[in-house]
Amino acid sequence: MNTAIKRARSETENIEARKRRAYLIALVCGILIFILSWVIRDPGDVFIQVLYPLFALVLALVFPLVWLGTIPIRKLEIFILSIITTIILGRLVWHFHFAGTIDEQLIMLAAGHYWAIGILIVVGFVMFDHNKGIAAGLTIITLSVLIAATGVWVDMRAGLASGETMIYLVRIHLFLVLLLGLTGAATTLRDKLKDALIRADVLQQLVNTDMLTGLANRRAAEKFLSEQASAVARYDRKVSVILADVDYFKQVNDRFGHAAGDAVLEGISKILLNAVRDTDLVARWGGEEFLIVAQEISVYNGKDLARRCAKAVAGTPIAGINVTMSFGVSELTAQDSVDNVLSRADTLLYRAKNSGRNRIYSDADQVPALTDFPELSLKAGQSKNIA
Repeated sequence: MNTAIKRARSETENIEARKRRAYLIALVCGILIFILSWVIRDPGDVFIQVLYPLFALVLALVFPLVWLGTIPIRKLEIFILSIITTIILGRLVWHFHFAGTIDEQLIMLAAGHYWAIGILIVVGFVMFDHNKGIAAGLTIITLSVLIAATGVWVDMRAGLASGETMIYLVRIHLFLVLLLGLTGAATTLRDKLKDALIRADVLQQLVNTDMLTGLANRRAAEKFLSEQASAVARYDRKVSVILADVDYFKQVNDRFGHAAGDAVLEGISKILLNAVRDTDLVARWGGEEFLIVAQEISVYNGKDLARRCAKAVAGTPIAGINVTMSFGVSELTAQDSVDNVLSRADTLLYRAKNSGRNRIYSDADQVPALTDFPELSLKAGQSKNIA
């Protein structure tokens, strides 16, 4: 479960990073558009002459906020969408109320500004979820209709608006409503697919993850071992299989309670994960038993790995309790089945435990390999040490 949470957080961070990069590109494009529009402006277009440099400056000021990540992505998206919406709708107000008659402005509106509103609607769905995208789109369309209606009303009273222009404006706004509906339908499918994938991933994690420690569980470990057995048989690779058991774990539960026992298992899980390589598998095999599958190392190196794990566990009190572990190390060969190598490792593990615990037995040993820190192997009942 912990692994699933970490993966979800990592994916969320990756998505936010990609969004920020996309917004940086969009801001640069927006700044260039305003600057170029200002350069090639109509001399009589006061709106562009006065406000476009200001708009370019505002976007330039937003750029470092996006670059540095000083604002949470959600607040940043609302801020950016609000700025762009204000700019585009402000331009509409200019055309409908100050630039001339609607008939004179219609080509400019249809060719540029209403397409910008369509893009705004789509951007709302990109930035937000389905419901917020619908709300943002409806708000934008409503404001656009109000701006157009008030501008047309003035021209109609003066007898300057033709019926053809009215029909054209109605068609444009119907198109925007259609665009909103199609984009909403597409994002509904997107969100349902995303939710289905997330549920599938979570279920897969739950099936293959030990709930207490966050390690791979026995089912996942058996699958991994089967894959390694196939690779060993085909490519003659070396794979070490290590079974480990917490010494006197029953006494931990009896003396300190099951909550302490759980804390010990969680602590051991973290220690083992830190002691192995990223390519190695650490799994909770069952109860207080752990399995380590180390790729590309022989049984001799596997014993060194087991010694490193044993030393790390014994040298780190967990929840105030000193514990040790016993290890059985075997090598998966091309002639082995998964059951065979596990059986050997299990036999070696119990030989180590029967020899006094806090020991390591491997296929290559005629006698048990004592750990390098016998002073940590105390008799049960001393202080908070369990050995």
